[in-house]
Amino acid sequence: MNKIHLAALIFGLFSASSLANMTPYVGVNLGIGGIEAPDADIDGMNYSQESGKFAWGLNSGVLFNTEMNNKFQYGAEVSYSSYATNETKIENLKFDYDGYNIAALGVIKYNFNKKWSVFGKAGAAYTVQELSSNASNFNKKESKVLPKIALGGAYNVTDNMALNVSFEHVFGDDLAEFTNKANRYQLSDYTNVGSVTTMYIGASYSF
Repeated sequence: MNKIHLAALIFGLFSASSLANMTPYVGVNLGIGGIEAPDADIDGMNYSQESGKFAWGLNSGVLFNTEMNNKFQYGAEVSYSSYATNETKIENLKFDYDGYNIAALGVIKYNFNKKWSVFGKAGAAYTVQELSSNASNFNKKESKVLPKIALGGAYNVTDNMALNVSFEHVFGDDLAEFTNKANRYQLSDYTNVGSVTTMYIGASYSF
């Protein structure tokens, strides 16, 4: 029984210590970016492309203080990111890329002082991409788990509220270029899950 009581006491102290050093947070981000536009090789035809427009995201995670250096924190988060349609027009043909990703990321944060900090994130993102076209009413949705990274900085407005700027990138496939050269690509060649790049301004709240 003594061993059981001792184990319970140690577990209780460890749990209390972990909770004391744990900082949960939630955040919202607004910015620009999206699926990286395919290259184009178009001769003698009207061509236009719109990409890198409005993007937004939500994230929630937890940070732990390190015992060796109180300036460093580490943790994990989950996030959801969505981005505006990437639209390409070639004469009367139209191609729209839409998508989103859900990510699980490890987080490292360095606090210069009580106000300023920088952070890095890395992990995997379940990335969904849908291509629709008025060519033969084509519509195809693909998904893939891809590597994702993020870098950013934050300014603490209060003890609980922070403003941040960040850059995020999902490492996807190279999308086939749009071209009017004969026998180069089929519609199915354009359905690879492409890379995603976004830049955000956001706010986070720590509990």
